[in-house]
Amino acid sequence: MTKRALHLLFPVFILCSMQVDGSEIISLCQKGTANYVIVSPSNASECEKFAAGELKKVLFQIGKAEFEIGDKLLQKSIVVSASGSLPELANSIKLPILSGEAYTIFKQDESIYLVGANPRSTLFAVYDFLNQLGCRWVAPDFDFFGGLNNSIPQKENIKFVYQGLKPETPALKYRKLYVEEGKSHNLQNLMQLVDWMPKARFNTLVIPYNYQGSGKVKWDNWRKELIPELRKRGILIEVGGHGYQNLINAGMEEGQLFENHPEWFGQDQGGNRVKEQRMVLCTSNREAVAYLYRNLLSYLKSHPEVDIFDFWPPDGEIWCQCPKCKELGDETERHILLVNQIAEWLHKDLPQVKVECIAYSRYTAPPLVSRLGDKILLDFCPINQCFESQIFENFADRNRNYRENLLKWKETFNGDISIYSYFRKYAWHSLPNIIPHYMQKDIKYYQSTGINGISVYSEPGDWFTYGVNHYVLSQLGWKPDADVDKLVKLYSEEIYRKAAPTVISIYNEMEDVVRFACNIPYTELKSPQQYDAYAKRMSACRKRVRSAMAENKADQLVYGHLSRLDLMLKYAEKSISLMRFKSVDDKGSVAKCEEDIKSFIKEHKGMGIVV
Repeated sequence: MTKRALHLLFPVFILCSMQVDGSEIISLCQKGTANYVIVSPSNASECEKFAAGELKKVLFQIGKAEFEIGDKLLQKSIVVSASGSLPELANSIKLPILSGEAYTIFKQDESIYLVGANPRSTLFAVYDFLNQLGCRWVAPDFDFFGGLNNSIPQKENIKFVYQGLKPETPALKYRKLYVEEGKSHNLQNLMQLVDWMPKARFNTLVIPYNYQGSGKVKWDNWRKELIPELRKRGILIEVGGHGYQNLINAGMEEGQLFENHPEWFGQDQGGNRVKEQRMVLCTSNREAVAYLYRNLLSYLKSHPEVDIFDFWPPDGEIWCQCPKCKELGDETERHILLVNQIAEWLHKDLPQVKVECIAYSRYTAPPLVSRLGDKILLDFCPINQCFESQIFENFADRNRNYRENLLKWKETFNGDISIYSYFRKYAWHSLPNIIPHYMQKDIKYYQSTGINGISVYSEPGDWFTYGVNHYVLSQLGWKPDADVDKLVKLYSEEIYRKAAPTVISIYNEMEDVVRFACNIPYTELKSPQQYDAYAKRMSACRKRVRSAMAENKADQLVYGHLSRLDLMLKYAEKSISLMRFKSVDDKGSVAKCEEDIKSFIKEHKGMGIVV
């Protein structure tokens, strides 16, 4: 950034701050003695206090020095504060203009300031500061990583290299992790996931209200333990998902709701009102809609922690076929009319709660008549995206259709649009579809169209498989033009240590093979000769991994991680064989391959590779 641009952005700050030419080395501690005091405002929020505590804890881990926390500005202070709290410490401090989730690290006189536009971004500033001291957190602290997911340097003298004012602002407003089907989530790994989120600058955790009505994956199962952990980190809590049936279904009122009000329930093509939960309520019936809303309002009043509620239809929904519902328009029109009505009522009763809906399945194209309310958050879901080409390329018709529909939404809707990405997809069955460069190209395109959110599924069960994707995505959500090769290198060095160069080359091969050669939905069948060539490349990768395993046998953690990588490649080989048999229509061999893959998945669950 030029000095002129910086001056335009922060006129007041530049006039009264010390000019820094080049870098300045600041000694934070020497031989276990702290040179600075951490300062947090006396009116600090819970998140700001947590940020100061995290700074104190990690600085001690680095240099074995005790940094005291106080609320008075001293000559040498590390100030941890949101911009709104800072005047309580010192009215003379002239701040840069910060908004949204921006933060900055700056020096004035002899003090260092870690300041965010809000408490959450103040915590981001702390982790960024620690990152600049050499700390790394490339994945949650899941057990199978054995601690190699993070590193805290050990230094007798801690020195911070200050290179001048560098404000940080996220490119995308929403950066979300979805629990969704929750096949491998439990309280322990959810806590580990939450701990990692602000270190990776994710800001929203999304957990189902009650996934598919089974009672197994639902917010209430974990909310008591998760709320304090999420709140002290400032993480947004998003609850909901498929579907309307959680708020109105035939089993309510002690099983009598359907008998008492059959007209509230959807009508099939034969003219019968039905109890099936996939059937959408009769949205033309105002009493039915009001009943649904009362249940939603009651839920949100008893769950005041919810920041965003996902109001989605049932998965694989069937819409009411009664004449009055049909008069409202097609399914997309009715979907938007219902969402608008619920959002309007909720805005009056609980204005702090944002309603989210999805452009999914038949709703990826916007309605022709109705308009979605601008206060609603829209998640656009390219569920059947072809990963052989980018979303903005014309090689796959389905990608072109998604792109065209997304642009139509941008033309007709003025609210926030986030991409419900499938950069980790359940239908991949944990195949090692490593796509860091692919993700960057898609995200840069999305950002260029004005999209301001990204999300991904977060299953711990195959996090090791997709770990490099997850880490790179966390950085791209903040800065889409980040150096992906550098990020892959950093991730690989943390997880694989000395074997990183070998792993990086294998990740590059996997990105160039798996999405074209394996059983990834909407990937076109190739010739047997092409599959043979792909299999040969994966075989060569396995040889390199086994060689690295032999070289790192003394380091059991690295050896174990390389063993997991070998299993990922073995799975890819099995999938390539499956696709080859499909290409020659060898049904018997296809069936045998599918059974072999099922056995492989069953055998290796619990290792971070498959769910």
